Amino acid sequence: MALQNTYLDTQPAAIAGAPATMLPATEISRTIEGAAVAFGKAVEQGATDKSAKPFAGGNFVGIALLDRSASGLSVTAGQVTGRAIDAFGVGESARIRTKGDVWVVAAVAVDAGDGVYLTDAGAFTNAEADNTAISGARWDTSTTAAGQLAVVRLG
Repeated sequence: MALQNTYLDTQPAAIAGAPATMLPATEISRTIEGAAVAFGKAVEQGATDKSAKPFAGGNFVGIALLDRSASGLSVTAGQVTGRAIDAFGVGESARIRTKGDVWVVAAVAVDAGDGVYLTDAGAFTNAEADNTAISGARWDTSTTAAGQLAVVRLG
């Protein structure tokens, strides 16, 4: 068995799906359906009550929060059918943030104060054209390039 023998001098400032502040927030739980949902990704309403699936242009529900107890296992008819890393698997109960601050990966450079939009592929952006607006959300921090972490404030 391999053991970890190297460690960073400092912890990373953030990770996708991590709460960004200690401000009051609202979180709900939803059963994941369709495909695994990575931490920090947007989810939409699933086909059944109290369910969610990866955002694909439907009704935005919230952002999947980091949860180290998530197994990432997808289970169909009692059989494990897949495993995703740093994600909630199909059939798992996911923590979804509907109000508050959360770290996400910005698909483009964003500025604090910009509106938050989602592409049909679920990428976070500040571009309005052909994208879905997240009502009441704004970018709370800025990035200088695509692929960087930034804080989205929901609600």
